Amino acid sequence: MNQEIVGVLRSLRDEGPDRDYIVISSAITRDLHAQLSDLLKAHRANNRATVFLTTYGGDPDGGYRIARCLRHYYKDGLRVVVPSWCKSAGTLVAIAGSELAIGDRGELGPLDVQVFKGSELQERSSGLDITEALGFVGQHVRWGYHSMLKEARRMGLSTKLAADMAAHIGAAIAAPLLAQVDPLRLGELQRATRIAWDYGKRLDGYSQNLKDGALKSLIHEYPSHSFVIDRKEAANLFHRVYELTPAEQKFVDIAWDVVADQINQPPQMLDFSKIDPPSNEAPNSGENDEQPDDTAGTAQQAEQASETDGGAVPEPGHSGAGGEGVRVRSRRGRAQTRGGDRQQSHVSSSPIEPADGLLQLIGKR
Repeated sequence: MNQEIVGVLRSLRDEGPDRDYIVISSAITRDLHAQLSDLLKAHRANNRATVFLTTYGGDPDGGYRIARCLRHYYKDGLRVVVPSWCKSAGTLVAIAGSELAIGDRGELGPLDVQVFKGSELQERSSGLDITEALGFVGQHVRWGYHSMLKEARRMGLSTKLAADMAAHIGAAIAAPLLAQVDPLRLGELQRATRIAWDYGKRLDGYSQNLKDGALKSLIHEYPSHSFVIDRKEAANLFHRVYELTPAEQKFVDIAWDVVADQINQPPQMLDFSKIDPPSNEAPNSGENDEQPDDTAGTAQQAEQASETDGGAVPEPGHSGAGGEGVRVRSRRGRAQTRGGDRQQSHVSSSPIEPADGLLQLIGKR
């Protein structure tokens, strides 16, 4: 394996030997929840975890299930690391974390739930659009009423007559605007907004990381769904917001092609067993290094092995050719055992692909 990757993984392991490390770079869906559930059921090793989360968002129901799944398996602590995008339903997952780490390029997003437009194919709108529109209509009507009332009083009309005139004009302004509001659609959007509220309250119950009023701000008070909530802004909403640790930052740097953008890969758990050689591949001890009688025939064995095995060389410290358990290291990267049928493949140390190759080398699926 690439030595730089090995060093980064060792840093993570040494920094958090009592936790699992999970990489999620995908849309938030029910399928992702199923994949994550299977992964943790098969490979969870600790009661704490760090999750590197990159997502543009997705299904709030899926986000709720993913967050609950993580807290079910990691009751002692869940650290959510946001190196890049973590928008919409991804913010729901972040709320469930015991602590939140946001990188210099990381950002959360508001929780205004997105719903499909009835008249547009595969196009969504914010659950707050109609309520924002109704608020604007109300402000416009109030402004028209007060302006007309003041103007009528200046004209010498009585207060009662001026108020009646202003009310008629205000109603004439509001009627065509309110006639365009579908009550059923309004109820649908309000229910969608209620979903975000109820899910957020339940998930915050795990860690109480949200400050007072923060959930209301996330749902109602940001002007757009794409509004940037960086580390400094998040500190106004969460109690425990940190920078990435040195080991986390090194991992993000080397895995940037995986975590920079949502790549829609299954979740991965970092496999630290791959960074150390198996016990039967450990270097020979000093006792085996000092065997002058056995090493005399090593050169001859090497020549014979090179003719039959494409350049394979016996490992020092083992018996001569034809003996039991003679292990031969091939230049093709395979360890062969003479006198038996065992063969063991070794991970290549050649350069790897930046995204999928990295996950294949270091992750459990």
